[in-house]
Amino acid sequence: MKLTGATLVSSGLLAASAVSTALAAPAPSSSSPAVHIPIQKRSVVRRSGNELLSWAYDQKAILQSKYKLAPANQRRAGSTSLTNVQYDSSWVAPLYGGTPSKQYEVVLDTGSADLWISSQYYSPSASSSFQNYSTPFDIQYGSGDVAGYEATDTFTLAGTTVNNLHFAVAQSVSSGLTSAAMVGIMGMGFQRLASSGEPPLWIAAGVNTFSFYLERASLTSSDQTQAGGLFTLGGSNSSLYQGDISYNALIEELYWMVRLGAAGTKGSNVNLNSLTRAAIDTGTTLIGGPDSVVQALYSQIPNSRSQGNGYYSFPCSSSVDATLTFGGMQYTIPDSDFIAGTLDQSGSECLGAFFGLGSSSQTDLQWIVGDAFLKNVYSIFTTNGNNGGAAVGFASLASGLNSGTNSKSVSSSTSSSTSSGTSSPAPRTAARWSLSALAAAVAVPVLAAVLA
Repeated sequence: MKLTGATLVSSGLLAASAVSTALAAPAPSSSSPAVHIPIQKRSVVRRSGNELLSWAYDQKAILQSKYKLAPANQRRAGSTSLTNVQYDSSWVAPLYGGTPSKQYEVVLDTGSADLWISSQYYSPSASSSFQNYSTPFDIQYGSGDVAGYEATDTFTLAGTTVNNLHFAVAQSVSSGLTSAAMVGIMGMGFQRLASSGEPPLWIAAGVNTFSFYLERASLTSSDQTQAGGLFTLGGSNSSLYQGDISYNALIEELYWMVRLGAAGTKGSNVNLNSLTRAAIDTGTTLIGGPDSVVQALYSQIPNSRSQGNGYYSFPCSSSVDATLTFGGMQYTIPDSDFIAGTLDQSGSECLGAFFGLGSSSQTDLQWIVGDAFLKNVYSIFTTNGNNGGAAVGFASLASGLNSGTNSKSVSSSTSSSTSSGTSSPAPRTAARWSLSALAAAVAVPVLAAVLA
């Protein structure tokens, strides 16, 4: 089944500013034994040609807004299954909130740090533990916004419960940001990034590590929400990866930002020109980078051409062999993941997963690395890496998961090290991007921090 266009963009959740008041720190409560939560994908809206490009442009605007790039006590590990929505557009996990508790499907986004849930699905009057702080909440992003008010309630994720967790009830949400399959966003970034100024759930719960296996969608299935892998809060899952975990030290505890060692296509790396600061963002679908570097990457792909606004197309039949290198380890992005969608009805011209962000040496963040890459590794986010500091770790997927991961050690390096982790889902066939699926993912707003 071939998926056609959707104006895609690699942004996932972008965001903006919110006015907030200081609230008492939420109190973590006891957590239940490890729980596994599946992730699903959202339904797909198919786009092609100009409609696809339009969607992609909007997604880039969202990312630029999210990252301010626009020109101008440790608990027992618990796991939960993820749901793959819209053929690799986004992955959601079940969050339980309120008293009595109700299940909400939310995107787990390492590119933001706030939790918001649409009031269309969350009813304050139905929860005895809800407290309204009546503080306005507003997130501005590319082509819309999320607005409402701040409050607290009891929430449980992957078996870990936090009482009085700060969140926002979103009364106004731009079209396309929510659906029955995705009703909000759970930020998994650092407290400094939170527009509310409050700690996200993982920090409030005293957790120092969480990890992801993002399972590909099966294109042979007509289901637009499918099993999507596994999220583990409080550790990692050694049955989901093979070999050592290669850790990359964080540049600063704001975004999960590390050094990119190299990027290449067609078996050859290009000059990064010291533009190496990369945010690892589970809420972003594609991979954005500096315009000059992205142009150089596509120049190595025969018959590729610009589609404007930082996007490029190339012959769908091409073997791209895209790679990214972190911590001295080179990881391959399969051609099926490099294809973001098709631009013509014949399926001969495809939109690429790399796009130009407009970032440069003048911006603190130059790359945003999303799910096109993360589907191909097991990823670990921790504040307690091998040297005791915050880091992002990558490991090759266990045999049979997403057709395995092609990685190898290379001479160039940033920081790398090893570790281990913790449960297992079923394999999926590698899938091509559904552009509409991408649109859904990109439309999700990510709360922003101001970059110098």
